[in-house]
Amino acid sequence: MKTYSLLSLAAAGLLLTSCAVGPDWMGAPEMPVPAEFRGAGISESNMSDLAWQEVLADPNLQTLLNDVLNQNGSLEAMQHNVEAAHHYVTMAAAPIFPWFNYGANTTKGMNSSGGAAVMHTTSTTSNPGSMALNASWELDVWGKTRRGIESAEASADSAAASFGAMRISMMRQVACGYLQLIMLDEQLRIARESVESYRESLELFRHQQDGGVGDGLQTAAAQAALSASEAQIPNLESQIAALENTLSALAGRQPGRIARSNSLSAFASASKVAAGIPAQVLSRRPDIRAKEQALRAANAEVGVAIASYFPSISLTGVAGYASADLRHAQFGKHSGWGIGANLAGPLFHAGQLRANQQMKKDAFLAAKAEYEQSVLDAMAEVSTTLIQREKLKEIMSKQEEAVAAYQESVKLAKARYQEGIAGYYEVLDAQKGLFPAETQLAAYRYQYAACIPTLYTQLGGGWK
Repeated sequence: MKTYSLLSLAAAGLLLTSCAVGPDWMGAPEMPVPAEFRGAGISESNMSDLAWQEVLADPNLQTLLNDVLNQNGSLEAMQHNVEAAHHYVTMAAAPIFPWFNYGANTTKGMNSSGGAAVMHTTSTTSNPGSMALNASWELDVWGKTRRGIESAEASADSAAASFGAMRISMMRQVACGYLQLIMLDEQLRIARESVESYRESLELFRHQQDGGVGDGLQTAAAQAALSASEAQIPNLESQIAALENTLSALAGRQPGRIARSNSLSAFASASKVAAGIPAQVLSRRPDIRAKEQALRAANAEVGVAIASYFPSISLTGVAGYASADLRHAQFGKHSGWGIGANLAGPLFHAGQLRANQQMKKDAFLAAKAEYEQSVLDAMAEVSTTLIQREKLKEIMSKQEEAVAAYQESVKLAKARYQEGIAGYYEVLDAQKGLFPAETQLAAYRYQYAACIPTLYTQLGGGWK
């Protein structure tokens, strides 16, 4: 009969746990998105569907990225944080189930009475002790525990999505850094060629000045151009070394040289850009998914706060054995059991519960605003990169025309000098326009090539 009563009480508790106070999660708020990205037409294909190895097809870059994804300490640390978040889900779910504990004690002494030692002594000794199994179960009547589980699960999902966001962000950083190294190599080559040309001009002007057919203006101009170009070489070499060391550290390597290709144009032309439709970004970008799951967790926390207003109901039980002297104990005669129910709830907490509920609501509204802003930011980023890439095509075309014109100018100036029509100063003047134009063209080519990893990650590349 007693066992039947206990089972009936437990069944009633299970029925009571069918409700959960607080708002149910209805999904992320609807966000209006355009039918197509500004700067691009509608495309059914999307480069983010491709594996990163297909988009970032440079073999040296792939080797570098594999090391980054497998050996980077920050990624490894965040992976452990994700695993810890999943363990927290187990901790949050534990109160759903009954908890069992055990305990035992024994003592030995003289002149014990009812298990307790007395002050006076005789030759009588005893060995009292007890063993017990305790059970406790807090019924989740108002859904406080279940809301806590929901919050923990959402937080774990948010942590996993944040890990994905960090992963593709690092992929973008490394890929752009790799392309920047190629640009710096090209600019260093241009600087060294300019040094040789300006040194040749300076020697000629000095020779003419020593022969009395030149002047100090030409010599000073050649010296200034030479010194400025020479200053660029250690500056570029320093930038290259610093960037190589940064990429080496990200790849879990000791500082050293980064193997790389030598053509930005080849990299840029190897991948076709297809942005798909804006709505795909919402489901594929891990940073947006992280914000959505953070919003879900905040929604569940509101339910936890509301449940704190209501009383908690718990069941307890104990079964065990106790004896004044374990040496002469008979287990059947010294065993016992008991069950009980507890009710506890708040009465006056000086506004703490109301403030906690409002705090959770404000946290939810903050998470909602962050989610909505992340969507707008994502749309803007993709559109900006698409427009930038198209404009860079025009910019590079005009810059290539400028470089070609400067090259022709240098060629004609040298021909006029060789024919005795003009002085070498015209050659120097033409060179002073050519080398900066070539340097700027290398920078534009880098920006254009960098649009590939940038757009790929902005679209949620690698989401599969």
